[in-house]
Amino acid sequence: IVIKDKDIEVSVLDSIEAYQNEGEAMHHCVFKCSYYSREDSIILSAHDKDGNRIETVEFSLTENKVIQSRGVCNTNTELHDRIVKLVNANAHRFIKARASA
Repeated sequence: IVIKDKDIEVSVLDSIEAYQNEGEAMHHCVFKCSYYSREDSIILSAHDKDGNRIETVEFSLTENKVIQSRGVCNTNTELHDRIVKLVNANAHRFIKARASA
């Protein structure tokens, strides 16, 4: 699943290597804390239109909403609210994908 607006693209981390790369690039624990093994969350990476990472997003499949979104070193970026709003506005896509899995 890829979610876009005019400035932001958010995509699902789809491999353990992707989690490791995200954790190293963003300097947070998405890989070290084994987020890839969580059954109730989807982890996404938000990028700008040039492909630069902005924030890592955790979407809860039990709450059907973003429960955290963090930039480098767990900070909030200028685009934080837009990223959260964009992902939450597309929650139905995750719910539908999970139901058909």
